[in-house]
Amino acid sequence: MLNIIQADDLDLPETLHSWLFEMPRATVVEVKGKDSSRCRVVSALVHGNEPSGLIAAYEYLKNALTEQAPATNVALIISSVRAARQEPMFTHRFMPGEFDLNRRFGLTNTHDRVSELAQNITGYIRDRKPEAVIDLHNTSGSSPSFAVAVSDQSSIKKIAGLFTSKLIITHLSVGALMEQNFNCPVVTIECGGAKESESHQLAIHGLKAFVECPDLTALADDKLQVFVQPIRVTAREGVSLCYGDSAEPDVGITLLTRIEQLNQHPIEPGTCLGWLHPKMTDSLQAMNDKGINVINDMFERDDNNRLLAKSRLQLFMATSRADIALSDCLFYAVPVT
Repeated sequence: MLNIIQADDLDLPETLHSWLFEMPRATVVEVKGKDSSRCRVVSALVHGNEPSGLIAAYEYLKNALTEQAPATNVALIISSVRAARQEPMFTHRFMPGEFDLNRRFGLTNTHDRVSELAQNITGYIRDRKPEAVIDLHNTSGSSPSFAVAVSDQSSIKKIAGLFTSKLIITHLSVGALMEQNFNCPVVTIECGGAKESESHQLAIHGLKAFVECPDLTALADDKLQVFVQPIRVTAREGVSLCYGDSAEPDVGITLLTRIEQLNQHPIEPGTCLGWLHPKMTDSLQAMNDKGINVINDMFERDDNNRLLAKSRLQLFMATSRADIALSDCLFYAVPVT
């Protein structure tokens, strides 16, 4: 199911869009490194509306054969090519009617097209026995960059520090590539908003640093602000969502039009995030890593049905795209001091 090609055999088109349309399906580009006994894996475009990883891979490959070779063999995995080129390009997280690829990793007894792709990607990575894996994403809304991993071990921090200054440690299980055991550090890099040039530049420079670093273990591991155990805030099934500057009377949840701005800095107790329908008392849930709904610990509703933070929180992934917010989550929240 994976289209595997060698970088030496790659005739890279002059534009990124041309390259994307030339790919017959999910593609792996294998680049020979100085030390062919070692391998590193870079995953890009797991979501079709998150182009920074693809842009970084393209920019790297344009120069890979004429500039410095990577320190090790590198496998560049480009996954959701069909979703990315579905018109309008780079707007579809996954193909309409199909599953979200980054919710299907770890499933072994399902045989739909997306789950089989996840199984193929997982098997390919395990066969390569990499010393490190990074998965390049964009945030669902406008946001600073951050990394996500399941452990705060030193090797994770060193790799994350090549890209960003924030690291989230999570034990939430959603079926992501990052959750799989490859016997090496695995780090998701959220490069920032999909339409922001700074996100693309972060991915380009970080990828180059990752593949060219002779020894990842020699990097510093003290550059990061670490956030632990984010809470995943979602709308209950069937609850409607919109965005506005005041409550919409016929909608279950109205989030602030400027909700993405709340990703930028911690929010203080009493900060308004939106409004809840007065007749709906159970429209939200906030799940921790133990599967417990802690919505009443995190938020409260006032007499005007405003949704208020009960403590100081850092939000991540708050988005103003209702389709993504409803199919995935409204945002993640981490208590901060």
